[in-house]
Amino acid sequence: MPRSSSSRPTPSTTTERESALSLTLRALLWAAVIAFVLVAVSPMDMHTLSWRQLAWWREEAASKPWLTPTAHPTARVGIISGHWKYDSGATCPDGLKEADVNYAIALRVQAALRKAGYHVDLLAEGDSRLKGYQAAALVSIHADVCDLNPNYTGFKTAAASDIEKTAQLRESRHLKRCLDARYAAATGLPYHPASISRHMSEYYVFDLVASTTPSVIIETGFLGMDRDLLTNHPDVVAQGITAGILCYLHNEIVATPTPTNP
Repeated sequence: MPRSSSSRPTPSTTTERESALSLTLRALLWAAVIAFVLVAVSPMDMHTLSWRQLAWWREEAASKPWLTPTAHPTARVGIISGHWKYDSGATCPDGLKEADVNYAIALRVQAALRKAGYHVDLLAEGDSRLKGYQAAALVSIHADVCDLNPNYTGFKTAAASDIEKTAQLRESRHLKRCLDARYAAATGLPYHPASISRHMSEYYVFDLVASTTPSVIIETGFLGMDRDLLTNHPDVVAQGITAGILCYLHNEIVATPTPTNP
């Protein structure tokens, strides 16, 4: 048998309940606003508050009662510690290994970027995660040979340059300019384009990562002439790299580009 219509709430009853709920919520919100004002404003300043101001605050709160902060995804950054878990890299006569120097610097860069609020992946040379790797920026950290040649001092960088990946090329060049400028400022080292090799300009990682990942390789200095900086002041080296990455992530403008790669 059909239920009696009297058992169902009428439209007017539903509207009344909704209105009552709305009034209750607004009253609670208005009470919260008043409480905030009473706490935030000292008694000496209360006389300067007009009821017109209080009414305006009430209207603002009532018009936007459910606003919540917008969540911004945290950017991911990849740091490759050159030769780590792969081989020793350049090795000096006294046993100093490039892989160890790179790792000490990479750890510091990772810590600094994490402190700045970024997700940071510390990646090994040949890391399986590099295939299709996606990040806001990727930097591979290396150092150069141990020769005590006065001409072998300075740093250099190379960016992903696959002409089929125009967006990656543009962003990688921006990342490179930021690294060049900030690293030179932090370390005082000159840029050394004459020693850029095909191993840098055609770095295998550039072909592995996703086409949306700006990528740069940096040779932080020479293990011979720049040894003191690289081994005794890794914090300075890491600071320069970190500043370069943050320059890119913050989309800062770099006025003076470094010499182009040969």
